[in-house]
Amino acid sequence: MTSRGINKPAGGAPGAVKRAMVFDFDGTVTDVDVFDSLFLQFADPAWLEAHAAYHKDECDLEEAYRKMIPHFRGGAEEVLAFLENRIGLREGFQELLDHLLLENVRVMIVSNGFDFYIHYLLDSWGIDRKRLEIICHRARISRGRFLPSFRRHASLKHAHCLIGKAEIIEQLKASGHSVAFCGDGYSDTPAARVADLVFARGHLARFCRAEKIAFHYLDNFVSVLRRLRREWR
Repeated sequence: MTSRGINKPAGGAPGAVKRAMVFDFDGTVTDVDVFDSLFLQFADPAWLEAHAAYHKDECDLEEAYRKMIPHFRGGAEEVLAFLENRIGLREGFQELLDHLLLENVRVMIVSNGFDFYIHYLLDSWGIDRKRLEIICHRARISRGRFLPSFRRHASLKHAHCLIGKAEIIEQLKASGHSVAFCGDGYSDTPAARVADLVFARGHLARFCRAEKIAFHYLDNFVSVLRRLRREWR
């Protein structure tokens, strides 16, 4: 499945400053990487070989997924129980979301993760999914198997980011938005090069330091909101 990226939102007031906030999900909105946590719990350790190869640039993300996913063995009920008990929302996200929507900021989750756990977790935290745009891959658990459907961006330029985070940010900027991005992982690195304002942690923070890309460290979303109040006055 390919995607052309973003849909056009309803128009705002003429001349109004257009802003967008793009979030990675796994390890950014959540306190840990959801996909990795699921596979550490429910997959044969052999999945880690493809995981390591991807981070060494020996394969692209889709190839890595196709090599990792066959090692998964987990029933739907136990997977959902694991999500409920082991995955947390990073501090301050709900408050930040409320602020962004009040300020008419376009809010997007753009993730190389999968809809079944993104939707489940947002619902369990009481976050109304209709208030934000979610672009991610699809998957379901059936008879103990993880069955994915990938959403490759139609204009993908960075093979280690299948969903096209950088391409989506470039589309937003081309439509006149100032774009802030929050991320943590390897697939977030192209997005950090093109966003106007970057909040990073983990691998992405190390990458930004090495590449001399300006960023603010993402400890929690309380500090992100504090920074945005200064940057977007």
